Amino acid sequence: MKTKKIFLLLISLLITFNFTSCKNSNSKDNTADNNSIEENIQSDDPIKEEPKVPTSFEAFGKSYTSSKDINSIEKSTNIYDDQTSIYYTAGEYKEIDFINDLLYSYLNEDNSIYNYLISYSNTNEKGYEPISESDKEKLKKDLYSLRSQMDLANGEEMVVRLDRVTYEGLDPNTNSGHSFKIRVAISRVGATIVPWNYFTVTVFEDGNKLMAHLF
Repeated sequence: MKTKKIFLLLISLLITFNFTSCKNSNSKDNTADNNSIEENIQSDDPIKEEPKVPTSFEAFGKSYTSSKDINSIEKSTNIYDDQTSIYYTAGEYKEIDFINDLLYSYLNEDNSIYNYLISYSNTNEKGYEPISESDKEKLKKDLYSLRSQMDLANGEEMVVRLDRVTYEGLDPNTNSGHSFKIRVAISRVGATIVPWNYFTVTVFEDGNKLMAHLF
């Protein structure tokens, strides 16, 4: 009788051991399967980083940023107008800061401006390309005529002040860039009579650089 009890006890222990072993094995298999699934999910769906949108743009060896968004301005709005005491304030719109430097450089015969000017193009996907020789020569001819009328000698400084800036919306030729009508006050240094001149300038973001069409 005692021998029979021992025998039954051994059988019971053996069954318990086998059950525990199977349970552990199944648990390991499930864990391995779960890890494999997670690895496959991670490898199939890599995290894609969104390209960074530039907030600072380069031209004339300096950086231009904005504290206000030009896209919030309605077409035909006078952003600045000296005649209504809305004076140009640097740092608000990078496009206008760039225009201010561009016009001063152009009117004072700085040839570096042509590195930042474009001509419209029907063959370029952007709708524009670096300024053509014919457009460059026209700008130089117009500048020579203007400076001659003001009796400015070669290299003599012209004082330039943004008097009125009117936003004209997106450039109709490219459906990109922002167009502005500019009235500038120009004069010789120390002059008491200050005439106006007018320009249309379109500013483009080209990568992290600013470019413009000047007319």
